[in-house]
Parts: sequence; C-alpha cells; structure tokens
Amino acid sequence: MIGVLSLCRFLHFGAAMLLWGREAYGVSAPRFHRSLWGLLAVTGVAWLFLETVEAAGTWSAAIDPPTIWLLVSATAVGQAWTLHLALVAALGLALWRQRSVRTAAALALVSAALVGHAAMQAGWPGVLHRSNDALHLLSAGYWVGALPAVLAGLRQVPDREELARLTRFSQWGHLAVAGVILTGIINTVLTLGYIPWEPRSLYGALLVLKVLLVAVMVGLALANRYVHVPRLSNGAGTKALKDLRRGTMLEISCSVGVVLLVSVFGLLNPV
Repeated sequence: MIGVLSLCRFLHFGAAMLLWGREAYGVSAPRFHRSLWGLLAVTGVAWLFLETVEAAGTWSAAIDPPTIWLLVSATAVGQAWTLHLALVAALGLALWRQRSVRTAAALALVSAALVGHAAMQAGWPGVLHRSNDALHLLSAGYWVGALPAVLAGLRQVPDREELARLTRFSQWGHLAVAGVILTGIINTVLTLGYIPWEPRSLYGALLVLKVLLVAVMVGLALANRYVHVPRLSNGAGTKALKDLRRGTMLEISCSVGVVLLVSVFGLLNPV
C-alpha cells in the first residue's frame, strides 16, 4: 500500500508543482497544461480512494460509496480532501476558459497542504502548521516547477525576451529559495519538535536526506544565478549556455529526488 500511495503522491505533487511553476514562469502551453491537470485530477481521486482503503482496512472500500461518503463528510481529513478536489476542479475550469489560471494553480497546490501531517493537528497549532505547509509548497512549486520551463528556454541562446524572463525568475527565486528553507525548518520543528541532527526514525533519516538534496540544489541555484546567468548576459555564449543548462538539469534531478522522498516519508510516523 505504501508503495502505491507514494507513487500517487509523487505524481500528484509533481503535476501540481509543474502547473504552478510553469504558469508563474510565464509559459503558455494550454494543451500540455491541460494534460498536467488530467494527471493531477486522476491522481487526486486515486489518492482519496487509497486513503479510504487505508482507513477502512479493505480494498473493497475504494468502490463503496457509503464508506467514501463517510470519510469525506464526517472527518476533518475528508473535508480537507473535498476542498482540495474542488480547487483542482476549479483549476480545470480555469484552464478550459484560459482565465485566472495562475491563481487557480496556486490555490490547487497550496490546498494539498491540508491533507498531510498538518491535518492531524487541531486548534492553532494545526492552523499554523497548515499555513506554513502551504507557503512551503508555494515556494517549492515556484522554484522546482519552473525549472523544466527554464531548461526548455535554454535549448538555444535566449533572445532578449527569454533572457528577461530568466532574469526575473532568478530574482524571484531568491524569495522562493528562502521561503523553502525557512518554512522547511518550521515544518520540521512543528512535526518532530526538534531538528533531527541525529535521526531517531526512518522519517528523520529520509528528512535529513531531503535536506542534503535541497542544500545541493541551493548551491546549484546560486551558481546559475551569480555565475552562469551574468556570463550569458555579457555575451559568453555557448560555454555559459552549456554550463547553465547542465546546472539546471542537475537541479531538476535533485528536485525529483526531493519530491519522491517527501512522497514517501509523508506517509511514515514522524516519531
């Protein structure tokens, strides 16, 4: 079960982050974005069904309407899922109408924060945790989700418009990276109650691995922003472009590992 759920979470988070990141970056690709939305919708429904199976302890619960209705109507997690899927549906409508897509993508992504570990906390601690999770997803989605669009724009020496878009992304990326780091630290403290310098569980060990990958991504992002982009702007040409492309590909590879780790340890007991 954990393997299927992890894969479902990985695809769901990946689709949501790509949609938000690409829209925030300013890429217009309606057909591809609708395909991403289809993946987001299918994995969202599948994830809810798998949560129903896990709660009921039997696979038949996934196709039992009364059980599913009981989960979504009588539990806090179920109500969070109802809101999340409603916002995913709203994103589909926005994509169909090609209006307010960026806002809808952001809302669909941040609402995923309602169905994680934070959903288990009540009162103000729960509100704080869910709000922090939402900011974490929004920051990470802007950074990670835009990277494939950045790489696509580097297939050749960027023109003035693409270079301006890349520079703007690099500038806003400062806030995104800072947001990922700050909210990540807060999430760790809210979930574990301590910083896992010495992991006490599998959850803690995977979290430390995630932190290490993020640290590598930060280093790559700094090199791209302060070494390769200025060289490209100053006419360094092919060599700067090649280095920038390589650095971006490495960032994407690390980000895939990060999302995969989150998809796995988000299902584990933090203790």
